[in-house]
Amino acid sequence: MSTQDVVTITAAVLVPVVTAVAGVVSLLVQDRRVRRSRDGRRRLVFEDATRQVAFAAEWWGAKQLTADTPEALREPTAVANGWLDEASARVTAAEQPRTGEDPYVSVSRLLLLYRFRRRSAKAIRIAFYVALGIIATNATFILNDSDYRRQVGWNVWLLAVFGALALFLRFWAVSTDSPDQS
Repeated sequence: MSTQDVVTITAAVLVPVVTAVAGVVSLLVQDRRVRRSRDGRRRLVFEDATRQVAFAAEWWGAKQLTADTPEALREPTAVANGWLDEASARVTAAEQPRTGEDPYVSVSRLLLLYRFRRRSAKAIRIAFYVALGIIATNATFILNDSDYRRQVGWNVWLLAVFGALALFLRFWAVSTDSPDQS
């Protein structure tokens, strides 16, 4: 077996593996970004509620200092209680953090085998499968046919281009179908 054959076979095997690894890494990064943004939104809600409670406490304290009778404190007490209830409702409505959540990359998520809501994402998924099919076909031909091994540069280039295309299509399909899109 010549050096050219070794390079071709290595490229034929490594491109699909690298594509799969890149897909898994992208899923992990995407999950981390979603988790961080959810936690960030919750943290902001808590900070805002804390500021609102502090303001309500200081405002009510100031009203107590300026009020001459207990009847004069009824309305300020009701207003402060309303602010406290509003802050409590916002904190309660904030999405609860999930505990013990390990990022899990399933084959169905990696290969986009779940149901998409948008037609455009479904069409992109079909193109993703076509790119994966071309990668698999080319890798199989390279491993089984010596004529394909002779054209090392062309086959490596073809595998790399369709590997990158498959990754791009996967990212595009997921972003097109994400609920953040309007």
